[in-house]
Amino acid sequence: MEHVTRPKHRDKELDEVFAEAWDKGWRITRGKRYWKLWCPCESKHLKSVKLTPSDPNYKKNLLHKPASGTCWNGEQE
Repeated sequence: MEHVTRPKHRDKELDEVFAEAWDKGWRITRGKRYWKLWCPCESKHLKSVKLTPSDPNYKKNLLHKPASGTCWNGEQE
């Protein structure tokens, strides 16, 4: 069985979000301009993360959507 390592974001705060998502079973993929976080539920919710965010509140705003959805909290829709 192949061991898969968690992708890392170069921004420390966003990497913390990646670590939390990874621990909750979310899949993380990288595109040309965005990272994509896929939830583990059957609906496969998606959250995009910029490679180079410029907004100082980006992390707070990023967590708003997953936290407001039940998938982030471990409950599946």
